Amino acid sequence: MGIINRTRTYLGSLVTIAGGVGAVLVGAYIFSRIKERQEKETRLERIEQILQKLAEEQKKKE
Repeated sequence: MGIINRTRTYLGSLVTIAGGVGAVLVGAYIFSRIKERQEKETRLERIEQILQKLAEEQKKKE
């Protein structure tokens, strides 16, 4: 009986640790995807600003 109880305790601890590690990894992945998306949006906004300035300069030359 003692061995069975110890095994359950160790397995329970292992499952708890594995669940925590999984939660951390999933959280880090989601955070990185959100950050990547924000960086893309920032780059696109900057490109739009540049294109708008170029279009204004082109109109001035005409």
